[in-house]
Amino acid sequence: MNILSKVEPWNMIAEGYAIAAGDLFRAYSQATLLHAQVGPEMYVADIACGPGTLTTLLAERGAKVAAVDFSHEMLAILEQQILDNSVSGVSLHQADGQDLPFPDDKFDISFSLFGLMFFPDRTKGYAEMLRILCPGGWGYVSSWSKLSDSPLFSVMAETIYRIDPARAAPHYDITSLENPDVMESEMIAAGFQDVTISRLEHGSPFRSAEALWNSFVAASAPITFLKSQMPEEVWRAKTEEALRYIRKQAGPFPVQLGTVAWLGSGRKPLD
Repeated sequence: MNILSKVEPWNMIAEGYAIAAGDLFRAYSQATLLHAQVGPEMYVADIACGPGTLTTLLAERGAKVAAVDFSHEMLAILEQQILDNSVSGVSLHQADGQDLPFPDDKFDISFSLFGLMFFPDRTKGYAEMLRILCPGGWGYVSSWSKLSDSPLFSVMAETIYRIDPARAAPHYDITSLENPDVMESEMIAAGFQDVTISRLEHGSPFRSAEALWNSFVAASAPITFLKSQMPEEVWRAKTEEALRYIRKQAGPFPVQLGTVAWLGSGRKPLD
């Protein structure tokens, strides 16, 4: 089972993830909302919401948002943001996206941005997204594209492999949601109509190799797990190795590294 389908790594990295990946996920959330017609008083589900990047943008538009995640640490960060910024219209639910605690036909829109892609059973994830939608409601799913499309993630994956050669080498999984044809076929099979797949892109700036590496350490569960298992002196040596590779592959700094994602959208049938 993929480590990212388990709750423990997300609890472990929640704080760093919210900070290090905040700008990246805000950019993709904003791009998604150019496709989704979200209006005041709409009932919206944000499934696998993480620290709530999309949730807060939805609330700003006046939507009534059910924010769902299986990580209590992610929800705790979102709860604090809600309190600090006096956000209204959000309810928090610790639950599995494959078994949502909502009745049928409740929501106008359901989202799972970079969440359903990690579900052990994507079929259940799609089915639940569809089940909770009102007839005619829209569902949105996003996933990262293959590593070769995204220099940022390619450098991260190769860096992890170099400091932990016991891991499988990075590769393109044609059966995953990295493949837009799979996303389209799975949404159609789940019962969504009018399915479309859109390509989204974003570039992230980094001032130095150290800044890039620190963002990886803060937001990557595999790196965080690896660090937790090593004596401090070994980790320092691995960090130097990682920095040498990053300078060689991503430099010269400052640099902007791109990412590509797929956004799938589909409508629940009216009857």
